[in-house]
Parts: sequence; C-alpha cells; structure tokens
Amino acid sequence: MKPDHSIQDTIFAYFNGNLSPAEEDRLLRWIKESAENRKVFLRYKRMIEPDKMNHPLLKSSYAELKSRLLLNRQFRPVKAKRVRKIQLSFLKIASMLLLAVTLGFAIAYILTGNPSGKNNVVWFESKVPRGEKSQLLLPDGSKVWMNSESSLLYPSNFMDGNRDVKLRGEACFEVAKQHGSVFTVETHDYNIRVLGTRFNVMAYKDFKRTETTLIEGRIEIQKGKQTIEVAPGHTFTCKGNQFFITKTNALKSAKWKDDIFDFDRVTFHELVARLERWYDVDIEIESPELNKVIYSGVFKNEETLEQVLGMVQLTMPIRYKKDDFRKFSIWMNK
Repeated sequence: MKPDHSIQDTIFAYFNGNLSPAEEDRLLRWIKESAENRKVFLRYKRMIEPDKMNHPLLKSSYAELKSRLLLNRQFRPVKAKRVRKIQLSFLKIASMLLLAVTLGFAIAYILTGNPSGKNNVVWFESKVPRGEKSQLLLPDGSKVWMNSESSLLYPSNFMDGNRDVKLRGEACFEVAKQHGSVFTVETHDYNIRVLGTRFNVMAYKDFKRTETTLIEGRIEIQKGKQTIEVAPGHTFTCKGNQFFITKTNALKSAKWKDDIFDFDRVTFHELVARLERWYDVDIEIESPELNKVIYSGVFKNEETLEQVLGMVQLTMPIRYKKDDFRKFSIWMNK
C-alpha cells in the first residue's frame, strides 16, 4: 500500500467497519511496516469526525457519551481555558474510541480486559485534572460529583445491567434505583455494592488508605471473600490488609463538592496533597517532621492558597514562601 487516495479510502472504510477481515489484516500489516505508515494512518484518523461515523458500535457509543456526560457542568465559575479543556475531552474520548478499533487486540485488552475483544465493550473515562471539580450524569440517572485529579470509568453496556464503575481518586455518588440491577464501584482496595444510596468514596493511592462514608441508604463492602455491611453515618476505612468502621459525621465527607475544605485529624502530608490538587500547585515540605503532624481545620474554596496557608500558620509553627507561579515551600518555624 502507498499513502495515496486509495489508502485514505481504506482507512476511512476501516473506521466505518466496511473492510473484510482480509483487508483489515493487510491494513494492519501496512501500519506496522514503518513509522511513516503509522504517521499517515494517524493523520487520516484525525480527519474523521466522531459524530459522523457509520460504525455501529462507535456511533452509538459516542452518541450516548455525548448526550449523557455533563462534563462542562462546573461547581464554580472557571476561566475560559479551563472550560475549553473540559469541552475538548469529548474529542479525546472519541479519539480513544477510534483507537480501540484501530489497534485491535492490544487496545481491546486495555479497555475491556478481554484480549479477544469479542464482547465489544468499550470503557468510557471521565477525568478531572488538578484544580477542578466536575459533575457527571450516568446513563441510568445516577449523579457523580468528582473531586480534582480523579477519574471514573464505566462500560458501554452499562444499561444492560452491568452498572459497574471504576473509581480512581474521590467522588460522591447519588445512585439511582434500578430494579434487578446492582450498582458497583471498584476501587484499588475493594468493591462497593450499592443498593440505591448516597455515599462518598476517597480512593487516592497516595493517601495509603481507601475510605467509604455512607450518607444514606445501604452499601456492602466486598473485600476478597468478605462482605461487610456499612450503616448510614459510618465510614469504612481500609489500610493495606486492615480495615475498620467508625461512626462519623457523614455529611462532612462530601463537603468538598460544596467548595468547603473540612479537615478532621488528617496528616500534614494529606493536607498538603489536598491543597496541591485543589489549587493545581506543587508544595514542597522542607521539614520532614511536619509529616508527623495531625491537622484539623475548615476553609472555603473561594479563599486563595495564601489565605489558607496564612490560617494554618495561626495554629501551627510553620513558614511558607512562593517559589514560582505554581510552586510553594513550607517548613517548620523553629
């Protein structure tokens, strides 16, 4: 094959699902022949408009994604370039769908966990970068508020009774009831089996624990062969192979979605990590002994980082300085 009008037609036919298995095989071999062929392929791929695709799986998946995900609904006014970044995520997701078909078995394994790709399940991913929060509406009517630097994946067969989502980061869920269908949230530590409810999940890997706080309703934690039921007003915490349940003020766990930072006996390391995510900055802790400090306090997101750090200084012997546009240093004031 040569990069001419013929290869353009072949590539477009491939994305629309109009090639025979033999033709697909020839095209994939041609792509692997050289870096130049791959560049040609990617150039034509970028020319395709996702909402005009004819391939039934991609067309229906993209249409559902575009109508269901409310990625541009923000919690507070943001700068225009941030709104633009979130709107562009539709194109990134559409590109991911195209890539799933493009690279065949390898991408099928990555996105579906099935090397054969026979079940035709595509996983949609909603990502929220640092410094932002977002809300999305799942196809079943469930609402999800996502904290900064978090991601949520759900499958294209979500409405076929497979209401399984994967969370990395933090999110507050308001799950819609659906007869005969169980909603499940997968985290890196355990799964949460939901029976119509409101709850908050904190699953940032760098915090070295996963917490699920039940606000109302009923949930079951599934960890290995164990199933643990959690009552409203309680938090299930998992640290490695250990877990425990504590009675708590459940509403405090989700205050972040209302732009309130409510820290209740968190390590200074976690406080700094939270501030880095919320304000999209990098903060260096220059005094290692600060990592052992336990902190409690309440702030509003409308306050600047300097105002928050100034309030922390009132209760802790710390100093801080701004090193660069988005870089700060904090140390113990001895």
